[in-house]
Amino acid sequence: MELKYKNILIISPEPWNHIFVSKHHYATHLAKRGNKVFFLNPPSDVNEYTLTDFENLYSVNYTGFIKGLRVLPNFIQKRLIARKFQKIQKLCQVQFDIVWSFDNSVFFDLSLLPKSVYRISHIVDWNQDFEFQNASITADLCFASSFNIVEMQRKFNSNSYNIGHGYNKIVDKVKPLKLKGNSIINFGYTGNLDIQYIDWELIDKLIRVFPNVDFHFAGQWKSKASFPNIYNSQNFYYYGKLPANDLPSFYESMDLLMILYQYEKFPEQLANPHKMMEYLGSGKMIVSSWTEEYSKLSAKGLIKMIQNKKEFISELDEVKSNLEYWNKNDLRNSRIDFANQNTYNKLINKIEKLLINGG
Repeated sequence: MELKYKNILIISPEPWNHIFVSKHHYATHLAKRGNKVFFLNPPSDVNEYTLTDFENLYSVNYTGFIKGLRVLPNFIQKRLIARKFQKIQKLCQVQFDIVWSFDNSVFFDLSLLPKSVYRISHIVDWNQDFEFQNASITADLCFASSFNIVEMQRKFNSNSYNIGHGYNKIVDKVKPLKLKGNSIINFGYTGNLDIQYIDWELIDKLIRVFPNVDFHFAGQWKSKASFPNIYNSQNFYYYGKLPANDLPSFYESMDLLMILYQYEKFPEQLANPHKMMEYLGSGKMIVSSWTEEYSKLSAKGLIKMIQNKKEFISELDEVKSNLEYWNKNDLRNSRIDFANQNTYNKLINKIEKLLINGG
Protein backbone atom coordinates (compact mmCIF):
# COMPACT_ATOMS: atom_id res chain seq x y z
CA MET A 1 0.00 0.00 0.00
CA GLU A 2 1.44 3.34 -1.04
CA LEU A 3 1.00 6.23 1.37
CA LYS A 4 -0.48 8.49 -1.27
CA TYR A 5 -4.02 9.68 -1.95
CA LYS A 6 -5.46 7.86 1.05
CA ASN A 7 -7.95 8.99 3.69
CA ILE A 8 -6.03 8.72 6.97
CA LEU A 9 -7.34 9.16 10.50
CA ILE A 10 -4.56 9.99 12.98
CA ILE A 11 -5.61 9.43 16.61
CA SER A 12 -3.54 11.65 18.89
CA PRO A 13 -3.31 12.05 22.69
CA GLU A 14 -2.26 15.69 22.12
CA PRO A 15 -4.55 18.24 20.42
CA TRP A 16 -3.72 19.95 17.15
CA ASN A 17 -3.01 23.25 18.95
CA HIS A 18 -0.35 21.56 21.12
CA ILE A 19 3.28 22.37 20.41
CA PHE A 20 4.13 20.17 17.43
CA VAL A 21 5.40 16.70 18.33
CA SER A 22 5.71 13.50 16.31
CA LYS A 23 1.97 13.05 15.68
CA HIS A 24 1.67 16.52 14.18
CA HIS A 25 4.74 16.05 12.01
CA TYR A 26 3.50 12.71 10.67
CA ALA A 27 0.18 14.38 9.85
CA THR A 28 1.73 17.29 7.94
CA HIS A 29 4.15 15.12 5.98
CA LEU A 30 1.44 12.60 5.07
CA ALA A 31 -0.78 15.46 3.88
CA LYS A 32 2.03 16.76 1.64
CA ARG A 33 1.98 13.39 -0.16
CA GLY A 34 -1.56 13.98 -1.35
CA ASN A 35 -3.27 12.08 1.45
CA LYS A 36 -6.38 13.54 3.06
CA VAL A 37 -5.42 13.52 6.74
CA PHE A 38 -7.82 13.92 9.66
CA PHE A 39 -6.14 14.66 12.99
CA LEU A 40 -8.41 13.38 15.78
CA ASN A 41 -7.95 15.45 18.93
CA PRO A 42 -8.58 14.12 22.46
CA PRO A 43 -12.30 14.05 23.36
CA SER A 44 -14.02 17.41 23.79
CA ASP A 45 -17.58 18.73 24.02
CA VAL A 46 -18.18 19.29 20.29
CA ASN A 47 -18.30 17.32 17.05
CA GLU A 48 -16.66 19.26 14.24
CA TYR A 49 -13.80 19.25 11.77
CA THR A 50 -11.95 22.22 10.34
CA LEU A 51 -9.23 22.71 7.75
CA THR A 52 -5.86 23.55 9.33
CA ASP A 53 -3.23 25.84 7.85
CA PHE A 54 -1.98 22.82 5.88
CA GLU A 55 -3.56 21.67 2.65
CA ASN A 56 -5.39 18.30 2.94
CA LEU A 57 -5.10 18.33 6.74
CA TYR A 58 -8.11 18.66 9.05
CA SER A 59 -8.42 18.99 12.81
CA VAL A 60 -11.28 16.85 14.17
CA ASN A 61 -13.07 17.24 17.51
CA TYR A 62 -15.45 14.63 18.90
CA THR A 63 -17.36 14.15 22.13
CA GLY A 64 -15.58 10.98 23.20
CA PHE A 65 -16.85 7.97 25.10
CA ILE A 66 -18.75 7.56 28.32
CA LYS A 67 -16.60 7.43 31.45
CA GLY A 68 -15.34 4.01 32.46
CA LEU A 69 -15.40 2.51 28.96
CA ARG A 70 -12.50 0.19 29.78
CA VAL A 71 -14.31 -1.46 32.69
CA LEU A 72 -17.57 -2.07 30.85
CA PRO A 73 -18.42 -5.57 29.58
CA ASN A 74 -16.54 -6.43 26.41
CA PHE A 75 -19.61 -6.57 24.16
CA ILE A 76 -20.65 -3.05 25.27
CA GLN A 77 -17.13 -1.72 24.66
CA LYS A 78 -17.18 -3.15 21.16
CA ARG A 79 -20.54 -1.67 20.33
CA LEU A 80 -19.61 1.80 21.61
CA ILE A 81 -16.22 1.89 19.85
CA ALA A 82 -17.66 0.74 16.52
CA ARG A 83 -20.54 3.22 16.75
CA LYS A 84 -18.23 6.13 17.64
CA PHE A 85 -15.93 5.35 14.72
CA GLN A 86 -18.84 5.37 12.29
CA LYS A 87 -19.99 8.75 13.65
CA ILE A 88 -16.50 10.23 13.14
CA GLN A 89 -16.33 8.81 9.64
CA LYS A 90 -19.76 10.30 8.86
CA LEU A 91 -18.70 13.65 10.35
CA CYS A 92 -15.61 13.79 8.12
CA GLN A 93 -17.61 12.64 5.07
CA VAL A 94 -15.05 10.03 3.99
CA GLN A 95 -14.34 6.32 4.21
CA PHE A 96 -11.03 5.94 6.01
CA ASP A 97 -8.37 3.78 4.37
CA ILE A 98 -5.94 3.90 7.32
CA VAL A 99 -6.36 4.48 11.05
CA TRP A 100 -3.00 5.46 12.55
CA SER A 101 -3.30 5.52 16.33
CA PHE A 102 -0.78 7.06 18.72
CA ASP A 103 -3.22 6.68 21.62
CA ASN A 104 -4.23 3.34 23.16
CA SER A 105 -6.64 4.92 25.63
CA VAL A 106 -9.35 5.36 22.97
CA PHE A 107 -10.36 3.10 20.05
CA PHE A 108 -8.07 0.52 21.64
CA ASP A 109 -9.83 -2.46 20.03
CA LEU A 110 -8.85 -1.84 16.43
CA SER A 111 -10.48 -5.09 15.31
CA LEU A 112 -13.84 -3.31 15.49
CA LEU A 113 -12.98 -1.02 12.60
CA PRO A 114 -14.26 -2.00 9.14
CA LYS A 115 -12.23 -4.73 7.44
CA SER A 116 -11.36 -2.30 4.66
CA VAL A 117 -9.40 -0.13 7.14
CA TYR A 118 -5.68 -0.75 7.66
CA ARG A 119 -4.85 -0.41 11.38
CA ILE A 120 -1.58 0.97 12.77
CA SER A 121 -0.69 1.23 16.47
CA HIS A 122 2.24 3.63 16.85
CA ILE A 123 3.51 4.22 20.39
CA VAL A 124 6.07 6.99 20.87
CA ASP A 125 5.36 7.82 24.51
CA TRP A 126 6.08 5.49 27.40
CA ASN A 127 3.00 6.75 29.27
CA GLN A 128 0.74 5.34 26.55
CA ASP A 129 0.06 2.21 28.58
CA PHE A 130 -3.73 2.15 28.93
CA GLU A 131 -4.83 -0.71 26.67
CA PHE A 132 -1.39 -1.54 25.29
CA GLN A 133 -2.00 -5.27 24.81
CA ASN A 134 -5.37 -4.90 23.13
CA ALA A 135 -4.17 -2.16 20.76
CA SER A 136 -1.09 -4.20 19.81
CA ILE A 137 -2.96 -7.44 19.20
CA THR A 138 -5.66 -5.85 17.05
CA ALA A 139 -3.32 -3.74 14.88
CA ASP A 140 -2.15 -4.86 11.44
CA LEU A 141 1.18 -3.19 12.10
CA CYS A 142 2.86 -1.78 15.22
CA PHE A 143 5.55 0.88 15.47
CA ALA A 144 7.54 2.18 18.43
CA SER A 145 10.05 4.94 19.12
CA SER A 146 12.44 2.81 21.19
CA PHE A 147 13.63 -0.76 21.50
CA ASN A 148 11.99 -1.41 24.89
CA ILE A 149 8.55 -0.33 23.66
CA VAL A 150 8.82 -2.51 20.56
CA GLU A 151 9.87 -5.48 22.71
CA MET A 152 6.59 -5.10 24.60
CA GLN A 153 4.63 -4.88 21.35
CA ARG A 154 6.26 -8.03 20.00
CA LYS A 155 4.89 -10.01 22.93
CA PHE A 156 1.45 -9.44 21.39
CA ASN A 157 2.15 -8.79 17.70
CA SER A 158 5.17 -10.08 15.76
CA ASN A 159 4.52 -7.44 13.11
CA SER A 160 6.18 -4.74 15.27
CA TYR A 161 9.07 -2.45 14.37
CA ASN A 162 11.24 0.15 16.09
CA ILE A 163 10.99 3.13 13.75
CA GLY A 164 12.67 5.58 16.16
CA HIS A 165 11.95 9.29 16.39
CA GLY A 166 11.67 11.49 13.33
CA TYR A 167 13.54 14.68 12.53
CA ASN A 168 11.51 17.63 11.31
CA LYS A 169 14.03 19.28 9.03
CA ILE A 170 13.44 22.99 8.47
CA VAL A 171 14.97 24.10 5.19
CA ASP A 172 14.80 27.85 5.76
CA LYS A 173 18.10 29.57 6.53
CA VAL A 174 18.58 29.75 10.28
CA LYS A 175 19.58 32.96 12.02
CA PRO A 176 20.84 32.92 15.62
CA LEU A 177 18.35 34.08 18.23
CA LYS A 178 18.99 37.29 20.14
CA LEU A 179 19.97 35.92 23.53
CA LYS A 180 19.38 37.23 26.98
CA GLY A 181 22.43 37.47 29.24
CA ASN A 182 26.07 38.46 28.81
CA SER A 183 28.11 35.28 28.93
CA ILE A 184 30.29 34.17 26.06
CA ILE A 185 29.32 30.55 26.80
CA ASN A 186 25.69 29.50 26.33
CA PHE A 187 24.07 26.17 27.24
CA GLY A 188 20.53 25.44 26.07
CA TYR A 189 17.59 23.18 26.86
CA THR A 190 14.16 22.99 25.19
CA GLY A 191 11.08 20.95 25.95
CA ASN A 192 8.17 20.58 28.33
CA LEU A 193 9.61 21.77 31.64
CA ASP A 194 6.67 20.35 33.58
CA ILE A 195 7.41 16.67 32.98
CA GLN A 196 8.38 14.59 36.00
CA TYR A 197 11.64 13.29 34.50
CA ILE A 198 13.64 16.55 34.62
CA ASP A 199 16.44 16.60 37.17
CA TRP A 200 15.93 20.02 38.74
CA GLU A 201 18.33 19.25 41.56
CA LEU A 202 21.11 18.74 39.02
CA ILE A 203 20.12 21.87 37.08
CA ASP A 204 20.29 23.95 40.26
CA LYS A 205 23.77 22.58 40.98
CA LEU A 206 25.03 23.25 37.43
CA ILE A 207 23.85 26.87 37.53
CA ARG A 208 25.77 27.40 40.78
CA VAL A 209 28.91 25.50 39.76
CA PHE A 210 29.21 27.31 36.42
CA PRO A 211 28.45 31.00 37.18
CA ASN A 212 30.22 32.14 33.99
CA VAL A 213 27.90 30.08 31.79
CA ASP A 214 24.44 31.31 30.78
CA PHE A 215 21.73 28.64 30.93
CA HIS A 216 18.88 29.21 28.45
CA PHE A 217 15.64 27.23 28.85
CA ALA A 218 12.59 27.26 26.58
CA GLY A 219 9.28 25.42 26.78
CA GLN A 220 6.08 25.14 28.75
CA TRP A 221 6.74 25.69 32.46
CA LYS A 222 3.55 26.09 34.48
CA SER A 223 5.38 24.91 37.61
CA LYS A 224 8.17 27.52 37.53
CA ALA A 225 6.96 29.04 40.82
CA SER A 226 8.13 25.81 42.47
CA PHE A 227 11.75 26.56 41.50
CA PRO A 228 12.42 30.16 42.63
CA ASN A 229 16.15 29.61 43.20
CA ILE A 230 16.63 28.48 39.62
CA TYR A 231 14.27 30.98 38.01
CA ASN A 232 15.86 33.92 39.85
CA SER A 233 19.47 32.89 39.27
CA GLN A 234 21.57 35.56 37.54
CA ASN A 235 22.81 33.16 34.85
CA PHE A 236 19.46 31.46 34.12
CA TYR A 237 17.17 32.74 31.35
CA TYR A 238 13.69 31.51 30.46
CA TYR A 239 12.16 32.15 27.02
CA GLY A 240 8.70 30.66 27.41
CA LYS A 241 7.27 28.28 24.82
CA LEU A 242 8.92 28.90 21.45
CA PRO A 243 7.18 28.07 18.13
CA ALA A 244 8.67 25.02 16.41
CA ASN A 245 10.05 27.17 13.59
CA ASP A 246 12.04 29.24 16.11
CA LEU A 247 13.78 26.26 17.69
CA PRO A 248 16.54 25.97 15.06
CA SER A 249 17.44 29.63 15.78
CA PHE A 250 17.58 28.82 19.49
CA TYR A 251 19.86 25.83 18.86
CA GLU A 252 22.11 27.82 16.53
CA SER A 253 22.65 30.39 19.29
CA MET A 254 23.93 27.79 21.76
CA ASP A 255 27.42 26.45 22.30
CA LEU A 256 26.06 23.26 23.82
CA LEU A 257 22.66 21.57 24.23
CA MET A 258 21.66 19.55 27.27
CA ILE A 259 19.28 16.77 28.26
CA LEU A 260 18.91 16.62 32.04
CA TYR A 261 16.74 13.72 33.10
CA GLN A 262 16.61 11.44 36.14
CA TYR A 263 17.75 8.39 34.20
CA GLU A 264 18.53 6.31 37.28
CA LYS A 265 14.94 6.74 38.49
CA PHE A 266 13.21 6.34 35.12
CA PRO A 267 15.54 4.24 32.93
CA GLU A 268 12.97 2.68 30.59
CA GLN A 269 10.90 5.83 30.14
CA LEU A 270 14.00 7.75 29.09
CA ALA A 271 15.42 5.26 26.59
CA ASN A 272 14.82 7.62 23.66
CA PRO A 273 13.86 11.27 24.35
CA HIS A 274 12.35 12.79 21.19
CA LYS A 275 14.28 16.06 21.50
CA MET A 276 17.56 14.26 20.81
CA MET A 277 16.90 14.12 17.06
CA GLU A 278 16.20 17.87 16.90
CA TYR A 279 19.38 18.52 18.88
CA LEU A 280 21.42 16.34 16.51
CA GLY A 281 19.96 18.18 13.53
CA SER A 282 21.45 21.42 14.86
CA GLY A 283 24.94 19.95 14.74
CA LYS A 284 25.76 21.36 18.18
CA MET A 285 27.47 19.28 20.88
CA ILE A 286 25.09 17.55 23.31
CA VAL A 287 25.67 16.58 26.92
CA SER A 288 23.00 14.25 28.17
CA SER A 289 21.92 11.96 30.93
CA TRP A 290 22.02 8.37 29.69
CA THR A 291 19.66 7.34 26.87
CA GLU A 292 20.06 3.76 25.65
CA GLU A 293 18.91 4.32 22.08
CA TYR A 294 21.86 6.61 21.28
CA SER A 295 24.68 4.76 23.04
CA LYS A 296 26.46 4.10 19.72
CA LEU A 297 26.51 7.83 18.93
CA SER A 298 28.02 8.47 22.33
CA ALA A 299 30.78 5.97 21.58
CA LYS A 300 31.53 7.92 18.38
CA GLY A 301 31.84 11.19 20.30
CA LEU A 302 28.75 12.77 18.76
CA ILE A 303 27.09 12.99 22.18
CA LYS A 304 28.53 12.97 25.69
CA MET A 305 26.18 10.75 27.68
CA ILE A 306 26.61 10.27 31.40
CA GLN A 307 25.18 7.24 33.15
CA ASN A 308 26.41 8.07 36.65
CA LYS A 309 24.87 11.33 37.84
CA LYS A 310 27.81 11.99 40.16
CA GLU A 311 30.08 12.39 37.11
CA PHE A 312 27.89 14.93 35.34
CA ILE A 313 29.62 18.09 36.57
CA SER A 314 33.15 16.86 35.78
CA GLU A 315 32.10 15.60 32.33
CA LEU A 316 30.30 18.84 31.54
CA ASP A 317 33.33 20.81 32.69
CA GLU A 318 35.54 18.82 30.30
CA VAL A 319 33.23 19.57 27.36
CA LYS A 320 32.94 23.24 28.38
CA SER A 321 36.75 23.54 28.39
CA ASN A 322 37.01 22.00 24.89
CA LEU A 323 34.00 23.37 23.03
CA GLU A 324 36.08 24.15 19.94
CA TYR A 325 36.92 20.45 19.61
CA TRP A 326 33.41 19.14 20.32
CA ASN A 327 31.84 21.59 17.86
CA LYS A 328 34.39 21.10 15.09
CA ASN A 329 33.04 20.67 11.58
CA ASP A 330 33.45 16.92 11.14
CA LEU A 331 31.60 16.11 14.37
CA ARG A 332 28.97 18.74 13.64
CA ASN A 333 28.38 17.35 10.14
CA SER A 334 28.14 13.79 11.46
CA ARG A 335 25.38 14.82 13.85
CA ILE A 336 23.49 16.59 11.07
CA ASP A 337 23.93 13.61 8.72
CA PHE A 338 22.49 11.25 11.34
CA ALA A 339 19.43 13.45 11.80
CA ASN A 340 18.98 13.76 8.04
CA GLN A 341 18.81 9.98 7.78
CA ASN A 342 15.79 10.06 10.07
CA THR A 343 13.61 12.83 8.64
CA TYR A 344 9.87 12.21 8.79
CA ASN A 345 9.81 11.75 5.03
CA LYS A 346 12.41 8.99 5.25
CA LEU A 347 10.58 7.28 8.12
CA ILE A 348 7.34 7.41 6.13
CA ASN A 349 9.21 5.85 3.19
CA LYS A 350 10.32 3.00 5.48
CA ILE A 351 6.78 2.54 6.75
CA GLU A 352 5.44 2.57 3.19
CA LYS A 353 7.83 -0.27 2.23
CA LEU A 354 6.56 -2.31 5.17
CA LEU A 355 2.97 -1.69 4.06
CA ILE A 356 3.78 -2.67 0.47
CA ASN A 357 5.59 -5.83 1.61
CA GLY A 358 2.84 -6.75 4.05
CA GLY A 359 4.96 -5.91 7.11
